[in-house]
Parts: sequence; C-alpha cells; structure tokens
Amino acid sequence: MESMTGFGRAETAGNGFTVTVEAKSLNHKGLSLSLRLPEVISCMEPEARKVIGGMFDRGRIRLDAIVEPGGSGGSSVSISMEAAREYIAAAELLSRDHDCISRMSAGELLTLPGVVEAADSAMLDREELTEAFRASMAEGLAELKQNRRREGAALAPLFRQGFSNIRELAAPVLARQKETVQERYERLRERISDLLDDTRLDDDRLMQELALLADRSDVTEEVQRLACHLDYAVEIVDSDNGPVGRKLEFLIQEMHRELNTMGAKVDDPEQSLKVIEMKNILSSLKEQAANIE
Repeated sequence: MESMTGFGRAETAGNGFTVTVEAKSLNHKGLSLSLRLPEVISCMEPEARKVIGGMFDRGRIRLDAIVEPGGSGGSSVSISMEAAREYIAAAELLSRDHDCISRMSAGELLTLPGVVEAADSAMLDREELTEAFRASMAEGLAELKQNRRREGAALAPLFRQGFSNIRELAAPVLARQKETVQERYERLRERISDLLDDTRLDDDRLMQELALLADRSDVTEEVQRLACHLDYAVEIVDSDNGPVGRKLEFLIQEMHRELNTMGAKVDDPEQSLKVIEMKNILSSLKEQAANIE
C-alpha cells in the first residue's frame, strides 16, 4: 500500500554543471503533474511526464529541476583573456602617464567586471546534460516512491485495526436484534390487550405482526454484507498488487451504507451507540483512504 504524500531529491554532477531534481507529492483524486524545467532541458518534459505516469497512478506530483554551473571536471566559470589584457594595457598606460606602479595580481584581475563570467548553460554538452537529468530524475522519483511506500506501510495497521473494531462491534448488534424481536412482540401484545380490554386477541394476526417486526428489524443481511466488505478490505490492505486507494474508498462507502440501514432498524439505545461508533471509525478510515494511491 502506498501513500500519496512524499518527497524525493537527487543531484548529478557533470562536466561543468550539476543537475538537481526535487519531486514532491500531495493528495489528489487522480494523477496531476506539474513540471518546472530550465530552458536548456525543457525538451525533456514529455519524457519526464511519461516516466512519472509509469510510476504513479494518483497524487499531485510536482517535479522541479535546476541546472547550476559546477560539477565534476571542467570549470564552472569562463575567463575572458581579452578583457584581462585590456585591463593590463590600461594599467600600464596609467603607469606611464602618471608615474605609478602598473603591476596587477591575478586575483585583482579576477575581481574586475567582464573578466570572469559564469559558464553559459547553452555551451554545455546537451547529450551529457540530458543524461544527467535522467539520472537525477530516476533517483529522485525512486526516493519519492520509497517514501510514499514507507508512509503507506505505516497506515496499513490503522486500517486493519479499524476494520477489526467494526467487526467486533457488529456481532453483538446482530445478536441483540434477534433477542429483542420477542421483547417487542410481548410489548405489542400487552399494548393491544390493554386497548381491547378483555376482548380475545387474534393470535394469528399477532403472529403476522411478529413476522413483520422480525423482518423490519432483522439486520442479518446488513451484517453479512458488512463482513464481506471487511474481508475484502483487509485483503486489499494486505495485498501489494497496484493501487488500492479507490477500492478502499468504494468499500468504505458501501460499508457506510450498510451501517445507515442497520442504524434505521436498530431501536435499542446501546446498540444504536455501537452503530454510531462504527460510523465514526469509518469516517476516520475514509480520511486515511483519501491519502492512499
């Protein structure tokens, strides 16, 4: 099981440059991609979208890439020898005309405007740059995937415990409903007897009412369907076979429907509280399921 929130970062050094990629993921109903690539590798956006789409099914994923001067080999700066020579010549001219010292150190020359310039990204090896971007993107997305799975694994026990609690609460509701059918029948018989005084009761008619009461208050089907949904939900949580978020959301919605029907049939205060408690557990799990891929 995989969460939809996570972060991944990687950088790759090339000949005179470094490519840094950051990938962030947040909750989303589907897959929403947002990419920000520098102009020098903007042509890689279609490929990047395809790679991300092949790794993730849900989430709002943002990928940022930065190309900076530096890295292994080469120089991150370019030196204009022509500008340096012009500064030296100007210094020598000032020295002759004004009788001052003309010597300039290399360090002093490097501080003068136009002598040192950052390496132009347009001059970088495009093939090496794209390969560096691919490497950083693959590593960053792999870290994002790993973090999402780690968070998903942390959420799995919450779902298992929640489903187990619902199962434990549903069993006594069913048992109590079966017990109260006869109690409701006896209350109905006493009430009718009081209303009719000594008039003989129609036992056949009362038995029909008992059957109707039993049918209207029977939650056996709801509990059975709820148990089936719970079994399947646990199976989904324990599986490692693709996205499960939408399946969990659907099952939780179906379980909530069964509990609504059950709540309408239950008239015992204690059992009604159990139904409410089950709904509260489902509401909490629904929020968690919204964060699952």
